[in-house]
Amino acid sequence: MKIKPTLPTSNRRQFLERTAGCALVVGLSSVLPASTPGAGTADVPHAADWLKDARLGVFMHFLPGDAQGLAKVEDFDVPALTQQLKAMGASYFVLTLGQNSGFFNSPNAVYDGIVGAAPGQRCARRDLPLDLYRALQPEGIRLMLYLPCQTPNADRRAQRAFGLPEGRKDQPIDDEFAQKWAKVIHEWSARYGDKVAGWWFDGGYQHIQFNEAIARIYADAVKRGNPKAIVTFNPGVRLVRHTRAEDYTAGELNEPFDVLPTSRWVDGSQWHALTYLGSSWSRRDTRQPTERWVQWVRAAVEKGGAVTLDLGPNWDPAAGPIGTLDEAQIAQVKAIHQGLPDVVPK
Repeated sequence: MKIKPTLPTSNRRQFLERTAGCALVVGLSSVLPASTPGAGTADVPHAADWLKDARLGVFMHFLPGDAQGLAKVEDFDVPALTQQLKAMGASYFVLTLGQNSGFFNSPNAVYDGIVGAAPGQRCARRDLPLDLYRALQPEGIRLMLYLPCQTPNADRRAQRAFGLPEGRKDQPIDDEFAQKWAKVIHEWSARYGDKVAGWWFDGGYQHIQFNEAIARIYADAVKRGNPKAIVTFNPGVRLVRHTRAEDYTAGELNEPFDVLPTSRWVDGSQWHALTYLGSSWSRRDTRQPTERWVQWVRAAVEKGGAVTLDLGPNWDPAAGPIGTLDEAQIAQVKAIHQGLPDVVPK
């Protein structure tokens, strides 16, 4: 997938290329979903049953681009965001752990050790996902996380440390790289365990040589931490079943309104779409009339699909609490939630 705007740091807006994203762990143990149902299997339990029932969630690109941006992790107002998510009716919340810049929203000693970084230099000292879980869980809101499939492609130091070619572009990966990157990812998945309900991994592109074997390594990384966690791997801007190791479709869509499920399943993968509410990823404006969103999300949910909407966080303390959402976007999501059908299909 090509570019998602990054978040402003040091009182400015930046734009980051979106690259690969996937978690990994050593070994190729059995990581296929608990079942891969198709038509007529409504009574067969599936790892993504909760996602179908959840129906509507919120995604946030919170991506520090430098040391000053990383400092904003300490200021992220978890209680304020939690109350906004509750008011909107969001059933789950997806946070980026990191993307291209080389800065991450949670500590990771394995990553620090491989790249030779001191604690707090590349990975935040604050464990933002853990703080979010502690606030969201009492409200019945599940936590999910986002990661890329490669090391940050804007950080030559990290690329060099992990044995990838250097340069700000997607780099080819293989099983050897995946096993090494897996050690980093597994520290997170093991630490969070069942506190994290699912993972959305970006950049599972053919042109970086992402394949089924790597998908299995990544899925194994997640499920060693929480066997019930759901995973997906993003092939780009389309809604398909991309690998046999996924539980739900990544479903990245730029223009979503003509894409609707015919049933809950896409070749045995839970139908799920991810798109942005604003004019692009992480923007804080609104691009479509509320009623159009209401109609599309309702139609998707009525067939057993789930929809995740990307909203833009606040980075400016003068404009409000760090990490909180825009009121116009909140109002749209509230209306979408109120327009959901009372009953969803099995």
